[in-house]
Amino acid sequence: MKRLTVYARFVIIASLIPVMYACNGSEAGNRKRDSATVAISNDTVAARYATKDTGTDEQQFRLFFEKFKSAAKANGKTQLVQMFNFPLQTLPQWTNDELKSNPVDVKSGLITVNEFPQYYGDIFTRDALKLIPLSKEDDLSEIDKTTAENYYLTLKVITDKGSTLYELEKQYTEDNGKETSFGFVFGRVNGTYKVISYFRPWPLK
Repeated sequence: MKRLTVYARFVIIASLIPVMYACNGSEAGNRKRDSATVAISNDTVAARYATKDTGTDEQQFRLFFEKFKSAAKANGKTQLVQMFNFPLQTLPQWTNDELKSNPVDVKSGLITVNEFPQYYGDIFTRDALKLIPLSKEDDLSEIDKTTAENYYLTLKVITDKGSTLYELEKQYTEDNGKETSFGFVFGRVNGTYKVISYFRPWPLK
């Protein structure tokens, strides 16, 4: 097959520009979900990291998240504890629909920094220490800033105004064949990203 001449390449690229813009507009419209979370696009990440600005919420979060994964891989308890904000919310995630029939005692799931050591092994289980460092883009979500879900609104109260919440959720099968999951929500508190909640299908406390 003959190679395209420079002029032919230019004509083809020029003709594709309107199509590319149309596709991007459509993709952006479809990316936003009706639910509280929005998947983080690999293309968006690459574009943001291509700039010299390292101060965006997402970039700050990702720097923190890499440290979090490294600390989990090393089971660095001291370092991990410093990455949590206390009191830490540990109730299973609840939805607005569930609140209508079953009010949630939010304070019942909070644990203090002094209580944390007794729950450390329940949070950082063998499976968690293995799975957290292996986390990929598909495991991460950005919480929609316009969400009306009470669970996230409760967490946002302690975070910096206008900042973004991010969530890591890991679903896996235990050795006994039972499917389960765990997750963390991250928020910026006083200028620094922290773990502000831990959740699993059953209460921790």
